[in-house]
Amino acid sequence: MKHFYGFISNGQTAALVSPQGSIDWLPLPHFDSDAVFSRMLDAEVGGHFSLRPETTFRADQSYVQGTNVLETRLVTPAGTAAITDYLVIGRAELRRLVRSEIPLIVECRPRFRYGQSLASQESSPEGAVYRDPQDAGAVLLFLRGGRAGLIDRERWLLPPGEYELVLRHTPDLEKEQQELLHLDDDPEATLHDALHYWRSAPMPSVPGPLGAAFERSVLTMRGLTSRASGAVLAAPSTSLPEQIGGSRNWDYRFVWVRDASYAAEAFLLVGDLSATRRLIEFLLSAVQMTGKPFLSPFMRVDGTFSLGERELHWLSGHRGSRPVRVGNAASAQLQLDVEGDLLWAIWRYVCESRDATFAREQWWGIERLVAFSCDNWQRPDASLWEFRGEPRRYTHSLVMCWVAIKTGSRLAHLAGREDAARRWEATADEVAQEVLSACYDRESGRFTQGVGLPGIDAALLCLPLYGFLEPDDPRWQRTLHAIEAELVEDGLVYRYREDEMGKARHPFTLGSTWLARTYLRQGDLPRATTALERLVASATPLLLWGEHVDPQDGEQRGNFPQLFPHAGFAAAVAELGRGASQPSLRGEREERAGRR
Repeated sequence: MKHFYGFISNGQTAALVSPQGSIDWLPLPHFDSDAVFSRMLDAEVGGHFSLRPETTFRADQSYVQGTNVLETRLVTPAGTAAITDYLVIGRAELRRLVRSEIPLIVECRPRFRYGQSLASQESSPEGAVYRDPQDAGAVLLFLRGGRAGLIDRERWLLPPGEYELVLRHTPDLEKEQQELLHLDDDPEATLHDALHYWRSAPMPSVPGPLGAAFERSVLTMRGLTSRASGAVLAAPSTSLPEQIGGSRNWDYRFVWVRDASYAAEAFLLVGDLSATRRLIEFLLSAVQMTGKPFLSPFMRVDGTFSLGERELHWLSGHRGSRPVRVGNAASAQLQLDVEGDLLWAIWRYVCESRDATFAREQWWGIERLVAFSCDNWQRPDASLWEFRGEPRRYTHSLVMCWVAIKTGSRLAHLAGREDAARRWEATADEVAQEVLSACYDRESGRFTQGVGLPGIDAALLCLPLYGFLEPDDPRWQRTLHAIEAELVEDGLVYRYREDEMGKARHPFTLGSTWLARTYLRQGDLPRATTALERLVASATPLLLWGEHVDPQDGEQRGNFPQLFPHAGFAAAVAELGRGASQPSLRGEREERAGRR
C-alpha cells in the first residue's frame, strides 16, 4: 500500500489532504467550483493550507471510525501534534482541530481560480481575510483557542496547545461581513454533528478482512454524494494522471449517468433505499424529451449539462503531467450504454423495494430511455471507454442496449403497458441475436470487443452480470479464460491493452470487482474473495482507490478517489454475502435459444 491523499467531504464540496496533513485540493463553494487550493496540480502556484512542525517529522493518518473525518498525527522527537480535519455539514467551511505538544508552522496560501489569481490579504495573529481580486468573494481564516505569532503574510507560528482553525468561504464579503467575522458555535458540538451525520445512514456489518474496505467504500460513495440533489460524482478531482508525465488527464467532477447508475445499484445492495431512489430520480430529472435522452453522458452536480473542456496552461500538472483540464470533451460523445445502465438500476430498485408504483410514476422517463435504445442500437458509438477516435460498434454498448430494452419490457409489465412489453421483448431478441452473431468469433469460440474488433476488453466481464449469458455457457467460459489470460496480471485487471492514445499502462480498479462478481455468478466464492482481497491490497492505507493503480510502485493513478471501484467493491462484497444467486434478465426461453 502506497500513501496518497485523504478524502474529506460534506456533500457540498470535498478536500484532499496530503499524508503530511496539507490541504492540497479544495474547490469552494461546491465540488465543481474553481479550487482555492490546488497544490496537487502545481506545487508552486496552486496554493495549500498546511500545518507542520519546525523540525523533521513522520506522519500517519486514519479516519474517525464510521465517518469521513480525517485524523493526521505528526510525530517528532520532541512531541506529537494531532490534526482532525472535516468539512462542516451545510456550509462551505473547513475546520482543523489541533492538539499539539510542539510548536507548529501554519501556512495558508489560497489561490483563486486554480492558482491564476493571487488573493489580496489582511493578516493578524487571529487569522486572515483573503479577497478574490476579480469579484466580491473571499476566504476567511479564524484561529480559536489563542494567538499565533505572525511570521509573514501567509505564515504563523502556533504555540503548543489546543486550537481550532476555521476556513470559511463567502461569495460576497462586504454584504455578509458583520455576520462572517465572528464564530459563535461550540467546536466540539460542530464536530459531533459531522460525526453523527456520517454515522446516521445504514451500514451493514461485514466480518473478516473485507469489512474495513467495504465500510470505507460506502462512506466514500456517500462523500461523493450531493446533499442537495442526491447526485453522485465520478470523482472529486481533475487531471490526476493515468500515467505520470502523460496527457490522459481528465476532469471527473461530474455526474456520469453510467457511474451514478453503478452507485445506485451499490447503494441498493447495501440497503440504502433512500440514497438509491434519490439518485435515480436525479438522473431521470435530466432526461430530455426530444433528441438524446441525455444531452451528454454526464452532467453537473446541479443537473445542468456541461459542454467542452479547456486547459489551464499556467499549471504544471501533477508531477509534471500536462495538460490540466477542466470540463470534459466527452460531453459531445454518443455512448449507447448509459440508458441501459440507468434502466438496470431502476429495475433493480423496483424489484428490491417492491415498489411497482415507481415504474408507473416514472413511466414517461422509462419509455423515453427504452425508445431511444430501440431506435439507435445499430449505431456506432464511443463505448463506455470514451474512445476519442472513430465511433465503432462495441459489444458492451450493444449488450447494454439489450439491457435497456429488456428491462424496459419487464418494467412495462409492472406498469401495465403490455403492448410496449411485447414490442420491446421482440426488439431485445433482435439485439441479442446481433450480439451472438456479429460479436462472437466462431474460430476462437469467444466474444470480441465489437463488430469487426477481434480483441477483448474488461467490459466483456459484464455479460453474465446482467444475465445476457448464463455463467456456465461455454461461450462465456471461453471468453472468461481469454480475459484471464490477456488482461489479468497479478490478480489485477487491465481494461484493454491498447487504444488510439497508446498502451493502457495500469490495471483498471473497477475491473477487479467485475471479475469477482463474475466468479460469484459461477458459485466460486473463494476466487471471488481472492480477487477482492487482491484489490484491497492495492488500495492506499486509508483504503481508497483511484481509477487505476500502478502495480510496480503501488501508487494510485487517475482521479481520486474514484467512484467506480468503491461502488463496484461495495456491490461485490454485498453480493458475496448473498451467495451465488443473483438477479438475471435472462429467462428459460432466451437460454434455450441462445445456448450453443
